[in-house]
Amino acid sequence: MNIQQFQYVLAVVNSRNFEIAAERCYVTQSTLSTMIGRLEDEIGIKIFNRKTKPVSVTPEGEQLIERLRIVTHEIEQLNVLVQELKGEMVGELRIGIIPTVAPYILSRFLPRFVNQFPKVKTIVREMPTEQIQNGIKNRSLDIGILAVPIDDNELIEDRLYTEPFLIYDCRNISCPSRLSARDLDYSKLWLLQEGHCLRTQVYKICERSSLSSKSNLNFEFESGSMDSLLRFTKANQGLTIIPYLASLDIADKDKVKLVEFKKPTPVRSIGLLTHKYFVKKSLLKELKTSIRESVEKFLPKIDKANIIKPL
Repeated sequence: MNIQQFQYVLAVVNSRNFEIAAERCYVTQSTLSTMIGRLEDEIGIKIFNRKTKPVSVTPEGEQLIERLRIVTHEIEQLNVLVQELKGEMVGELRIGIIPTVAPYILSRFLPRFVNQFPKVKTIVREMPTEQIQNGIKNRSLDIGILAVPIDDNELIEDRLYTEPFLIYDCRNISCPSRLSARDLDYSKLWLLQEGHCLRTQVYKICERSSLSSKSNLNFEFESGSMDSLLRFTKANQGLTIIPYLASLDIADKDKVKLVEFKKPTPVRSIGLLTHKYFVKKSLLKELKTSIRESVEKFLPKIDKANIIKPL
């Protein structure tokens, strides 16, 4: 068996079609099929069921493919390490970022970063925390940008910045300049939908299970995006809890609706996540510097003695 056979297998997995896979590998379909067939004969296991359309993977093949992804990625990492040792910055950098961070930092650092490394193809995808963790572990991602801590022994965290939470209060009432979690009207609190780590953080802030009250409304709304959440909160004169950087995009006329928490202030920390065997150290260092320099100037100074531990 050899790495070329592994690449052919993964090409078929990704396209679910032998003809398309062969085109992507710049070989004939017969060559690709023959090489995969030899691999299957050598290991004594059928990886693909060729009788289905599109071609499907056998249960045994699923387990093998998971390992093949890791093996091919480690070989790629070896090549990257050699390039870094030679002072070269080339190849791909695959980044996963959570949706409650992406809109507020990508435009601030990404153009500068990609211009700094023109020979590096930077691929960025929005995805939830769990998918980022899994992607880094199976090597489909290089770096994650998400809320930390994660506390996973296979992964390494590197903190970027810490931001406070604010209350976006669109109720048609006057309220103090600062509120505590116990002051909130939980019958009018709108949240992101399940699967967003920000939702979990808001629950922790509010301890909602003991503080919430029943709503007199005959509908529920859980948003999939921060933009929709803010729009809905405003339209329905409700309130929600947002990270500080999200408040920068709120229209000036609506900034009066932003209310700070009473101390201790709840905060969240955003960091970089990599595998413990990640080798693109130079790119990681530059990415960290680029994000910090582009974001920190927009953040308020935080009194560390009066904050709630990052959620």
